[in-house]
Amino acid sequence: MKLTELPLFFFDLQTTGAKPESGAAILEVAWTSADGSTEASLIKLPNDEKIPYRIQMITGIFNDDMEGAIPADAVFSALEEKFANHHCVIHFAQFEKPFLTHQYAQFGKEFPFEIICTHEIAKRLFPNLPTRGIKGLAGYFGYPTQDLKRAAQQTAATQAIWTSLVAELLKIDIETWEQLQEWLKVTPKVKKTKYEYPLNKDKRLTLPDQPGVYRMISKWDEILYVGKATSLKDRVNSYFRGQKNRDSRKLEMLTQVYDLRVTVCGSPLEAALLETDEIKKWDPRYNISLKAGHRNVVFFNREMTEIDFEQNEEFNIGPFSSSLVFDSIRNLRECLVNGKFHDNVFYEPIDAALVEEGFKLFCERNSFDPEIFKSVRSMLALGLWWNRQYDLLDDEEEHENEATETTDQELSADEVDELIELTAVDIADKIERHIMRAGRTYARAKALTKILNADISYMPATSEQEIPYQVKVRGGYIVPEAKPDRIPKISLWNGLNIDTYDRMSVLLMELGKIRTQEGEVEIHYR
Repeated sequence: MKLTELPLFFFDLQTTGAKPESGAAILEVAWTSADGSTEASLIKLPNDEKIPYRIQMITGIFNDDMEGAIPADAVFSALEEKFANHHCVIHFAQFEKPFLTHQYAQFGKEFPFEIICTHEIAKRLFPNLPTRGIKGLAGYFGYPTQDLKRAAQQTAATQAIWTSLVAELLKIDIETWEQLQEWLKVTPKVKKTKYEYPLNKDKRLTLPDQPGVYRMISKWDEILYVGKATSLKDRVNSYFRGQKNRDSRKLEMLTQVYDLRVTVCGSPLEAALLETDEIKKWDPRYNISLKAGHRNVVFFNREMTEIDFEQNEEFNIGPFSSSLVFDSIRNLRECLVNGKFHDNVFYEPIDAALVEEGFKLFCERNSFDPEIFKSVRSMLALGLWWNRQYDLLDDEEEHENEATETTDQELSADEVDELIELTAVDIADKIERHIMRAGRTYARAKALTKILNADISYMPATSEQEIPYQVKVRGGYIVPEAKPDRIPKISLWNGLNIDTYDRMSVLLMELGKIRTQEGEVEIHYR
């Protein structure tokens, strides 16, 4: 029978883990008919088990969704009735087969469908693609892959992949089911040699050796990624070098990149500023940092006890990209005011008695009166003083981390300790780190506010031009040099948002880099 006439359906399932023998169960199944109609069902878990948190985040299926789940036998009976004598097309069937075998063993029978694995076909047809995962391969064929979390979305993508693979098989005279079976048997899985990318090589090799912003474009004209570069030619081509230890997410993206769009900028600083605005504009799914998402700027009242999302007379301390950076010192203050420590002073639970012991040690070794820590502002003043002593207020690595942070990174990257048994000394050290970071973050908020309205002149040490670059900032926006005063200045952060916060963070970071590299920077605050 011809492949184009083969009776088939496209199948996918989601599970609570990697392997059925480790206790994982089928969570969801979906199938798409040849005509494109799709059905999906949540499967009732054994003993009404809860979905692991990690799986909820991966699949977008939550415990509350399982109220309408259907017993597995009813779902698979409906599947058999609908698709009798059909072939079952699965992408990467190596994952699904053990679950289907295990599930049908409980029914006392075998899975009744012949399985076609699109991944196995793609491995032979496209041995040198950077990836043949469902997102990468579907994107390679021009199928939009914005969100493939759920089973129904993956069956639709599998159908698109199958259609494209059949077209490729016809080019090598594989036209029937029998020919495909024979071809799979005799055609070895070719070992990768050198990655082959859909992007035309000349497109990237002819890029200018100048600063700028690049956008990686899919076959369906989606901007997949936005980046900045000191040299567009060097930076973009670096993505395509090397074979070993490559980032899988990056390879998935490069499998889908068919075009580039670049904007040449006058300097790396201009490129960095344009990058943050472009990321906000296009929300590229392969960017992580500088996306707006659900982020907001926040402001504190004078005592740092309450927050608001708009700056006003009462809430005038800020801006901050998250209140969480101050949670630990605010929790410490609360414990001291209430006269009782609790387990959640820090981001991970730590025994209250140990925190209290660590705090006493912290005060003793620094000759501090514990009473001063009943005020968050006193802790901020201490943090500022410490940072000045250690000369850390101009630490540009810290600025860069802040400018590109996400909440999870902020909380976990440098503050959550290894899973070891903590001592009072560890707690004392931790308190010191948290106070120093809070002071640094507070100082940085003041610096961001100062450059909302400023005339900036800078000259990188490596620049060959004689006249310094000029940047004019009004109300948090970079404005044309001609007649900048026509742009109204905004009073502090009124009406401004996370876009402005990131833009000023990037500006501050880039100016810091120029200073660090022995360039010249002059700022005139207006």
